[in-house]
Amino acid sequence: MRDAAGGVVAALRTSPAGRMLWRIVEGLVEIQVVDRSLALAAQIFTSVLPVIIATSVFSGWSAAADTIRDQFGFDTGTLELGDAAGSSDPSLAAFGVAGFLMVVLSGTSFARALGRVYGAAWQVPSMGPRDAWRWLATLLAVALAVGLVGQTRDLTHLAYVGRPLALIGEIVVWTLVWTLTPLLLTKDALTGRMLWGTGLLTAAGLTVVHVAGRAVLPRTAASARQHFGPLGLAFTSVSWLFVMSLVIVGAASMVGSLAADESLIGRFLRGPERNERAAEQL
Repeated sequence: MRDAAGGVVAALRTSPAGRMLWRIVEGLVEIQVVDRSLALAAQIFTSVLPVIIATSVFSGWSAAADTIRDQFGFDTGTLELGDAAGSSDPSLAAFGVAGFLMVVLSGTSFARALGRVYGAAWQVPSMGPRDAWRWLATLLAVALAVGLVGQTRDLTHLAYVGRPLALIGEIVVWTLVWTLTPLLLTKDALTGRMLWGTGLLTAAGLTVVHVAGRAVLPRTAASARQHFGPLGLAFTSVSWLFVMSLVIVGAASMVGSLAADESLIGRFLRGPERNERAAEQL
């Protein structure tokens, strides 16, 4: 068995495509993709989701409920929310605005966790308190993108072209936000090609996961709620967020590994300037 494994490793390292694949696998192991994805999923659940809920103060509960149903697979109408969601009491509204600000400020832990992922993937320094606005901008950008992706489902009602347009819209939204996010959290340390490569790879992965989720999540969430109540919904949501986080962390790690490779893809991602610097250092 060891001889066979050694032969596979040797075969991978002797071909350009094999070396690139080996570098990607090494990068995923070094970044601890599972541990970081678990941590990021928890931060999304405790940071991004509360921001989406808090925005109902301004946009109305129906928009937030549609977003939660689209992203997490369960209908909030099945939960016992009381009259809070529909209340128009001015004191409640004022509390909602203050609560929204508190949720946003505390929710930057998600952006800090994502910044640590990018730091490990691309070997860039972590940001300090002086750059706190970048954390805030990242949190709001991701929360807004999640809502916009949910709104793209309205395009499916168009005859013939509705579903392709919705799919294209989702890919465009994810690409833009996951290109902007590493730009903010790495302080412009990456080349434009690495940023767009990360955005496109992350968007492709999240779109595939989201399409699969629309078929799987409603039944899974309904079964979990039936057996375990609200705790079942929470567990299902965090589990699905873990899958999405695997895509986010994995895409960053893959782009970092490809950019460090001497293949055509690596040289393209690094761009002319970085390739010239590398040549001068040799």
